[in-house]
Amino acid sequence: MKKQLLFLGITLLVLSVVFSGCTDNKNGSSTINTEKILGKWTATIPNTPLIVTMNFVTNTSYYESMNETRIWGTYTMTDETITLQSGGVPHTFQYSFSNNDDTLTLLETNTGDVYLILTRQ
Repeated sequence: MKKQLLFLGITLLVLSVVFSGCTDNKNGSSTINTEKILGKWTATIPNTPLIVTMNFVTNTSYYESMNETRIWGTYTMTDETITLQSGGVPHTFQYSFSNNDDTLTLLETNTGDVYLILTRQ
């Protein structure tokens, strides 16, 4: 009986180590990236005086503000894309972090052109 309990304990320990890196990831979102994106980001729109501020406040919601306007929305992330949705219209971008995760670059998914470069505040 002691040998069976010892075997069961060792098996459970090995299984817990093996599966400790797994997450329940049904929508493909990456916990690492959603944690990286949390916080306040700003960008200047090229050739305009406009400054966009994006605040990712939870792992699924954000708001963006420009001048006095604040627009709330939701987002989902995979390892390669982020989909921002506000006003019922989703926009999907490729994204990358750089400069010790203090710069977030959003690229058009179809063309690969830079859409916005955000800096962590």
